[in-house]
Amino acid sequence: MGLDTVELIMAFEEEFGIAIPDKDASELATPRQVTDYVMSKLAGERITREQVAAAVRRIIEEQTDIYDFTEDSHFVRDMHLD
Repeated sequence: MGLDTVELIMAFEEEFGIAIPDKDASELATPRQVTDYVMSKLAGERITREQVAAAVRRIIEEQTDIYDFTEDSHFVRDMHLD
């Protein structure tokens, strides 16, 4: 996992108040996977999938200055993050 993706993971952890172990982080390759992971960790919280997906998108845009991606874009292959 490169610096770009490590910084994204740290930003997701901070935003959602969760810890993402390295083993789990290495398997999060798309915004959809991150959203689904966060939703599984926040089960029972009053937050919708749409809210989580919007926050994930905002964080990716803020951290990378990449705006043209979908929920299924791969961080490394499609977005060219290291």
